[in-house]
Amino acid sequence: MENQAVLTAGKPTPELPTRKTLSDALGTSRLEASVVDVEVQTADGKSVRVHVLPPEDLGLVHAAGLRVYPLRSAWRHLSPEDFRIVGTARQKADWILTHRFCSRCAAPTALDPDTQSIRCPKCGQMHYPRISPAVIVLVQRGRRALLGRSPRFADGVYSTLAGFVEPGETLEECVHREIKEEAGIRVHNIRYFGSQSHPFPNSLMVGFIADWLDGNLSIDPDELTDAQWFDADDLPLRPHPRSIAFRLIEDFKQRVQNENGSR
Repeated sequence: MENQAVLTAGKPTPELPTRKTLSDALGTSRLEASVVDVEVQTADGKSVRVHVLPPEDLGLVHAAGLRVYPLRSAWRHLSPEDFRIVGTARQKADWILTHRFCSRCAAPTALDPDTQSIRCPKCGQMHYPRISPAVIVLVQRGRRALLGRSPRFADGVYSTLAGFVEPGETLEECVHREIKEEAGIRVHNIRYFGSQSHPFPNSLMVGFIADWLDGNLSIDPDELTDAQWFDADDLPLRPHPRSIAFRLIEDFKQRVQNENGSR
């Protein structure tokens, strides 16, 4: 399944197209053929139809003047509510399209509205949407925060450290392990910050703040190209403001500035 979203022009930001807009671009028969049986609702409880277009239909979309954005780019252009809808739709549609047959007995599956699962009518196996939890951590050392660079980051951008939770781990154990593996230091005083759905493809980012305990920086070159301690008044370029990484760093900056201002 392609990680793309179809948007239409909107002010001040692009927006999701209406059913009529898509119907005018694709025709009614093509539009109906693209419907995926996914339930996604807006914040006010209205249902949103989800369409997964085959590659050959994208030319019709472009010809109609609509825009097709990669999902990561759509994240930057859409309103938070529209992106929540797109991210939810992408994860649920991917779940349905990749679970058409049972992984236990290979029989065709069917949606079970009573349990919100995909059920195998032959063996009874139930399949739920995959959600991959990951921790993302702002490590603080007084006025300084530990930020690192991944090879895939844009030039100059640094972010908080993150990693997926392994089977059998608690979130706190994952924080300890990831920071030790990626940066070579130990942390303590771990406290919860917040969370963010991250549909690339199906992550749930769980944010924490932790304090440096001991150790010198020794980065894992397979994960990071650089990691440094940055003063709150001399921070590098940061990720997109909508990301939980940005919020963690901004929270650190504000806390340090408030502490200094109250002295």
